[in-house]
Amino acid sequence: MFRIDMLPAQRGDALWLTYGTAGDEHRVLIDGGPQETIPTLVPELEGRIRALPGETDRVELFVISHIDADHIQGAVSLLSDADRVPLFRDIWFNGWKHHQPDVLGGPDAERVTLALLEHPDHWNRAFDGGAVGVHDDGPLPQVTLPGGMTVTILAPDQAALLKLAPEWEKACRDAGIMPGQGAPIIKKKWMRDELLGGFDPDLLASSRFSPDTGAPNGAGIALIAEYDGKRVLLLADSPAGPIIRALDRLGPGPHRFDAVKIAHHGSRRNTNLDLCRRITAKKWLLSTNGAQFHHPDPECLARIVVTQKKPVFYLNYVTEYVTDFIASAGERYTVKLPRRKGEAYGEGISLTV
Repeated sequence: MFRIDMLPAQRGDALWLTYGTAGDEHRVLIDGGPQETIPTLVPELEGRIRALPGETDRVELFVISHIDADHIQGAVSLLSDADRVPLFRDIWFNGWKHHQPDVLGGPDAERVTLALLEHPDHWNRAFDGGAVGVHDDGPLPQVTLPGGMTVTILAPDQAALLKLAPEWEKACRDAGIMPGQGAPIIKKKWMRDELLGGFDPDLLASSRFSPDTGAPNGAGIALIAEYDGKRVLLLADSPAGPIIRALDRLGPGPHRFDAVKIAHHGSRRNTNLDLCRRITAKKWLLSTNGAQFHHPDPECLARIVVTQKKPVFYLNYVTEYVTDFIASAGERYTVKLPRRKGEAYGEGISLTV
């Protein structure tokens, strides 16, 4: 079976290829359409990727053919969170470095580059990180993808790669961007920070950690409450670093607690793997209704799941922000929810330490 879905990308391209046999199907994505289709096409692509099995390498190949807006702008949005890059086994995209003599749309290309720089092993992997292109002589490059699809490269040649460099450089410098270094996304509506595929603990837990640097949170009081042989760790909104240093002063870990109140309502910026590995606990308390900041972040919860032995999460609210987390509970973790009130859940929950 070999199917091509030509998705509605308005003036651009977005091709979804499916190949393989029943029960062993593989996918390739080519281009992502222009900015006008970001509100419609990008969610469609996210839905398709979310429905695929596995943790990483769900799509065999994502080809960003070139830097024209109607091909690359949707890709900028789709990859605006670098933690999405590993969802693609390989991403073929010729960046600034591939257009230089010694290696062989500028601003939007630099925005894709920023994500790929964090995962170079997924960037032109089939070409050992070099340019995707053809030489002046010899056979055309061929790549065989998992599942048996063979891809033969027809263009660009080295002359075409070199020709683009001055135009790329000028566009970047006009925008105040240093070519080859990557650039942040300015348009917030392009940003996508939801990792695809529901709640996938292993993928989410491996995401890059950016620590909370807020002064008020850092000045908060975090403590251990002990009674009758029971110990509870109450983390307020504290950043991970000071808590780690304090726990290390108590002696070598991991330190056992009967319950932990998760820091900062489950923010991804307050709980990292280093902190979780210094703690063993069965019960984890999550206090938030998700207002304003949409807490908890799934990355935080995933870091707890992968470092603990079947933890139990106590939620005092059931909101849209924990739907995937609740639905995925079972073998690796369980959840305790407020009592139902008719068809809805109540607010607040009690537990015995």
